[in-house]
Amino acid sequence: NYESGDGFYFQLFLCMGIWTVGLIVQLIRGSDRIYPFALVGGAIWASGNVLCVYIIQQIGMGLGLVIWGSTALLVGWFTGFFGLFGLQKDEISLVWLNILGLVFAILIHKLFREVEVDSKKQEAISVSAGEIDEQLLATASMGDTKAESSVNGTEGFPSSQGDASPKQQNQALGIVAAVVAGLFFGNNFDPPTYIQQHNCKGDNRCDESYRGASDDPLDYVFSHFCGILLMSMACFLVYATYKKNQPWVSGQLAMPAFFSGMVWAFAQVGWFVANAQLGYTTAFPLVAIGPGLVGTLW
Repeated sequence: NYESGDGFYFQLFLCMGIWTVGLIVQLIRGSDRIYPFALVGGAIWASGNVLCVYIIQQIGMGLGLVIWGSTALLVGWFTGFFGLFGLQKDEISLVWLNILGLVFAILIHKLFREVEVDSKKQEAISVSAGEIDEQLLATASMGDTKAESSVNGTEGFPSSQGDASPKQQNQALGIVAAVVAGLFFGNNFDPPTYIQQHNCKGDNRCDESYRGASDDPLDYVFSHFCGILLMSMACFLVYATYKKNQPWVSGQLAMPAFFSGMVWAFAQVGWFVANAQLGYTTAFPLVAIGPGLVGTLW
């Protein structure tokens, strides 16, 4: 475990790892074309990701993953089901079964959350019991009266009423940030998908700006990841300026963040393919379950 600070330094190296995988894909594909609009999708994702460290600090990784994962799931599914933002509606042979899958995925997220909450309650009970035992032992030598008042909670225990409101406020802000991040994550594929579906080929819609564009989702990976890196660099520069050229940095964090980005990028490449082959309404529920499971295990 390494201290992540305020998240900007971590995100910068994370996105460097992501971009590296994108470059590898581009070289393998042998493509030399960059789609500027696809960069927008990467910038959207990076805008959501910059919030993640703050979210985890406020409400924890488990709850954070469940909230932004569920939000992204719903946004992606509704986009594919209704054909939002100029995209084509997914062709669904059994609508009722697809909706059932969506409900199942949402319930799975709720189940992940309940498991995490129950685990934390058990841990809190154990910690509280241990603290009470230590408090009683510490106050026993001070006399029966003080020991009794300690047990009754009138003396020896710090009041939490003064800290409850700021803590609840931070948690509320963390939840709001997780929802916003989920909105970004749920829309980050839309620009490259729009290009694919408007290349004037076959049954696709026609936008003269994208006539002849590639049908293969892998040809948009590098453009998307360039947008991620550029937005991350912009965020870090703004942050460094705000901190008067004294940003929080950590040499220990660089390599873990970089390799985390590479791992994530390989998964994102798979998601590109899943969106193209299965459609949003199938890919998003399937993919969104994974992060919730990881968050619960974490």
